[in-house]
Amino acid sequence: MAGYFVIAGRKLVLGVLASYGVIFKAVMPKTDKTQPPPIKASSDDESRFIQDFIKAAEAEEKKPSAAAH
Repeated sequence: MAGYFVIAGRKLVLGVLASYGVIFKAVMPKTDKTQPPPIKASSDDESRFIQDFIKAAEAEEKKPSAAAH
């Protein structure tokens, strides 16, 4: 009887810990991972330069490379 109680006690403890994890995950706020981080620039020129640089880098990423064929 003592061995069975220890096994059942461990299962019970793991079940309680798992339920705490599920509750914690459900309570945490959802974040939108598709939204880019904000650009912190000291001037409008710097902000425009950063945005243009990001657009150029994304456009270059989308180009199919000759080595891929």
